[in-house]
Amino acid sequence: MSPGNVYSAEPAFPVLAYSLLSQTAPEPADQGPQSESESAPSQDEAAASGAWNLKHDIDRVLSSRHTIFRCGKVIGFSRPREKGDDDDTQCVTRLPLHLLTTHLHRNPSKPAISSPNAFLIHPANFEPFAPKTLLASLLSPARSPLLSRDEAIRRLDSVQLLPVFDFRSVVQAINEVSDALHTIQKERDQSDQMTLAGVADHPVLLIIAGLDALAEGVVRASNPGRGAAVLAATLRTLTQLSRMHASFLSVMLVNTTGLGALSLGPGSADHDQRETRQTRDDSSVHSAFRQSGSSLFPSLMLKTLDQGIDTHLLLSTVRNTPVVEIVKDREGDGVGKWCPWD
Repeated sequence: MSPGNVYSAEPAFPVLAYSLLSQTAPEPADQGPQSESESAPSQDEAAASGAWNLKHDIDRVLSSRHTIFRCGKVIGFSRPREKGDDDDTQCVTRLPLHLLTTHLHRNPSKPAISSPNAFLIHPANFEPFAPKTLLASLLSPARSPLLSRDEAIRRLDSVQLLPVFDFRSVVQAINEVSDALHTIQKERDQSDQMTLAGVADHPVLLIIAGLDALAEGVVRASNPGRGAAVLAATLRTLTQLSRMHASFLSVMLVNTTGLGALSLGPGSADHDQRETRQTRDDSSVHSAFRQSGSSLFPSLMLKTLDQGIDTHLLLSTVRNTPVVEIVKDREGDGVGKWCPWD
C-alpha cells in the first residue's frame, strides 16, 4: 500500500460494541498455519459482529415475526456500485431467488386456496427470475425433501408473473396485485365460515425487481425531481400494502442498479474528492465494507428509494465470499450485522 493513500487498504470487518461486552470466553489458542478457509470471513467472525446467522432466517422465511424476512414490512436487496459497465445482477438476485423458492418449497398450494403464493413483478426478459431459473432452483439437490419435476411445476403455478417494460407498467402491475390482495384478504376474513384450514397463516410474497432502474428511466426522460416523486408515491403504496395485509404479506424490492457513488476510474480523482466532501458529513446509511466517508445514497433517487424500505440488505463480495450486511433496520437492532452467505 502506498503511504500516500491511506484509503487504498481494505476496511476492517465490523464488530458491534455491545457484542464485546458479552464476550467472556478466553482467547483461542494458537491454531497453527492459516488455512484457506481463513482467507474469507467465517461464521464465527460473523457471530462476533452481532450473532446473526442468515441461514436461520432463511429457514424460517415468512414463518416467524422474529426474523429479518417476515410479513408486514418492505425489505430491500441491493449491491454496491463498482464500475460503470457493471450490469451483473446475479449478486443481488441470488438471495431473493433462494427466498422465493424456499417459500414455494415450504408452502405448497392448498386445494381450498386459489390465490397465488407469490407475485413477481420484473422487467421483461429478466433472466434471474425467468420460469426456467425458478424451476431449476426448486429442483436443486440441496433442497429436502426433493421435489419431482411435476410437483415443482405445480408449485410454480402458484406464482403470478407480471413482466413490465417501464415505470408506468410497474404502477399498473402493483394496482393489479393490490386488487388481488384485497380479494385474498376477504377470503381470509371469511375463513371461519368457509372452514378453509390453513388460509389464515398462508403467507404471500410480493417481489419487485428493477424498480430503481425503471425509476432512473423516468429521470432520463424528465428530471431527478419527477423521478424521485413517482418513486416515492410507488413506495408509499407498497408500504401501505405491507401494513394493510401485515398478517400474510411481505414485500421485497430487488434493486439492480447498485448503491453508492459510481467509480469512474483514475481520471475521476477530482470528481471522487468532490463526492467525498459532499458525503462525508452525510447522515445517511453507510457500509462497513466501503471506504470511510462513502455514502451508499449520494443521489436524491437513491435516498428516496431507501426511505421506502424498512430493512435494507447490502449484498457484497468480500475476499471472493458473498457477504450480506444489514445497513438499515427500521423496526429492529440489526444494523451493522453481517455474515457470509452462499
